[in-house]
Parts: sequence; C-alpha cells; structure tokens
Amino acid sequence: MQKLPTFGLRGLPLLAQLAISCLTTAPLHALILYSGLNSENLSAPDSEREAIFDAVASVCNSSGSSRNGSAVRIRGKYMLTARHVSTNSHVTFDGSTFWARDTAFTPITFDDVDLKLFKLIEDPGITEIELHSSDAGDDVSSGFSGGRPPFNLISTEVTGTLVGWGRGSSENGSGFVEGDDQTWTWANTYSKRWGTNRIDSTPAISGLDDYDYSYTGLSIDLDSDAGTDEAGLAVHDSGSGIFVENDGIWRLAGIATLVTTDGSSTFGSSEQDSNFFVRISSYASEIEAAIPDLNTLSGWKTDHSLYNADADNDADTDGDGISQLLEYALGGDPNVNDTSILPHSTLVEENGNQYLELSLTRPTGLTGISYLPQTSSDLNNWPSDSSGIVDASPTPSDNGDGTETLIYRRSQAVTASDQAFIRIEVIEN
Repeated sequence: MQKLPTFGLRGLPLLAQLAISCLTTAPLHALILYSGLNSENLSAPDSEREAIFDAVASVCNSSGSSRNGSAVRIRGKYMLTARHVSTNSHVTFDGSTFWARDTAFTPITFDDVDLKLFKLIEDPGITEIELHSSDAGDDVSSGFSGGRPPFNLISTEVTGTLVGWGRGSSENGSGFVEGDDQTWTWANTYSKRWGTNRIDSTPAISGLDDYDYSYTGLSIDLDSDAGTDEAGLAVHDSGSGIFVENDGIWRLAGIATLVTTDGSSTFGSSEQDSNFFVRISSYASEIEAAIPDLNTLSGWKTDHSLYNADADNDADTDGDGISQLLEYALGGDPNVNDTSILPHSTLVEENGNQYLELSLTRPTGLTGISYLPQTSSDLNNWPSDSSGIVDASPTPSDNGDGTETLIYRRSQAVTASDQAFIRIEVIEN
C-alpha cells in the first residue's frame, strides 16, 4: 500500500490509501491531461525543455515493476522527492535503464517540509537542473487569504511545466469536448508525461489531518479554458516537478505533494481540483547546503559512497594501490581501478644540466589537504619539509577541464648525485 496525501475540496483533510499495481501489460502513461488522452506529451515539448523532461525519474525497484512516486535529479547523484514518497531501490528516467539508490546514504530532510534529498550510486550524466531561488518567476507573493482550498487566485499568471511519472486516465479522452468541464478517473498505467498549468498562489500548508508536514507551497488549479496541455497530478506523481522559465533558463520551482481529490481529476471553469507543491525558492539555500561539497574530503567520500572502514584515508576499495586520501588529492574514483592518475616523473634539460621533475594533476578547488613535495638521494631519509625543491608551491597550469597541473623540480642537477628521488606527500589539514 502507498499513501498519497490529499485534502478535500472543502478543506476536509484526508489521506487516501491507494493500492500499488506492480505489473501491467498496458501502455505506460502519466499525469492527467485536460484532453484525457494517454498518448500525448510523452516526450519533451521542445529543445528548451528537454533537460527538465529528462531530469524526472520514477522511483521504483530494479525492474520498474514496483513504483513509489517520482523524483527530480538536480545535480550529480542527488535527487529531490516528496518526503512521504517511499524511496525504493532504484530510479529510472526512461523506463529501460535503472539507477541504483545509495541505500547507505540516509535521505536528508528539511524540518517539517514534505521534501527530501536522496542519492544514487552513480551519476546518470544528464543535464543539471537549477533551483528556482527568487520570488520573481514562480509566483506572485500577495493575494492569498489563507484558510482552506480552494485558495484565492492571483491576477498575475505564471505558467509552469509539469513533468511526472503518475497515472493516466481510465477514459483515455473518451467523450472529451474542449471547453467543457471534465472529470477523468485515474487509470493503472504509468509513464513520463509533461503538461502545463498556471501557478496561482503560494499557500502555507500546515495543520492537515494525517499529514504531518508544514511548508510554503505553490498551488495550481485544473482549468477547462487553458488548452489541452493543461495538466494535473495523480498518484505516483508525488515528488515530480513543476518548472518555470526565468531569464531563458528552466528551473525547478516546486516538488509535487498534494491533490484535493483521490482517484480522479476534475478540470473546470469554477469547480475544479487543485494540486500543491513544495515551493523550492523557500528552501533553495537549505537544499544547496545539503548536497555534499565535492571539494571537501568528507563530501567527496560521501559522494563516492565510502562509509565506515571504506572511508578511512588509508583504505583502498578498488585495489589499485592508491589510498582514498590520494584518490581525492589526484581526482581519482575510489571505486575504479586506475593508476593513470598517479604523478609521473621526467628529466628536463636547462643550461646543459638535467633535472628531475615530478608532474601532478589534480582537480581545481580542493580543500582540506596540503601537498608537500620532498626529495632525497635515497629512499630511506626524507626531509620533513621541501628543502631541495626549487618551488614548493608552483603556479598551477589550468587544463581547462576542471583540473590543473603542478610541476615540482629537484634543485640539484642529476650529475650532483648518484641517484635522486622525488615524491609528493598529501596531508589532511
């Protein structure tokens, strides 16, 4: 069983318990369109919105036979969904490739907000989605009188694009007449679909029976005069996104949480359903702060799913002989055996003499560690500082790909000693 939070059209809160259908041979469809058609809006509406369409996933098991809701990938391995959505073992963005959730990563929640951040094992490699972080563009900030739904509408119209993996309509558009009020019952079919709707207000959501969340929200109404792409939420659209365009960029404005009617969606001119979202701009700074900083050692370890003993600086989970601390310092992946990241030495000639140099490439912006170049004429006696190195802090050369290269040179020519060695010691600050 899955609980889809709802509240009644006359303000009577209720929490509907909806059966999860795990297996179906019917075509997979999602969101409820005003037209009721299940064959529409199954791919991105245009190139400008391709990234936001691609970013929405179904929260599911490893085969997609069991679904819990939707989620939005915002950056790297990190995804947002509604807190009431049960996090299953995988997500899928296209229905065929399944990405495993990092079950050792405890989802991050935000006080009493129906919102949480969870993590995948691998980065799906799709375009990052910006969070809408200002009032302009996702709503207007006046005109809401509080109370219960339906909420007061606001004259300023801001249309967002919804993308979700919920149910389609049972009727599949049968009997539809454009301009008429229409009620569609939810079918047992799933896929990703987009639609549009106007953001009408920013209600404060709190004090609902069987729904222990409080937050600033966004609301939309299901209108019958807004075109056939007008869309509403259904079960398993919880955790999906509504996106708005601002300054030419489509950003995530809300995460879907609530509907006013269980089991159907009514589009109308005066009597219609409403849907609700967590307003992202109210929590954007908290969300950003919750995403691990990959330029810190602790954030890097979390991002690479290194926990407990695997997170020890001396651990070597991929067996390539490079410790976790060195993997971080050299921009490696601790879960991929790869010795190509190691520094390499060479002999360079200057004024007729040859010198030993060591070249090191690292990610830019790393914090929490220091690099100490050292040189010795044997492998047993190393100085505690960088004596014998021409420049212990050379100016890095930017490689233009997020990495930089540093070159350390031994000050003595190779002819001054029978043998010479140079190394870099990485120290956690």
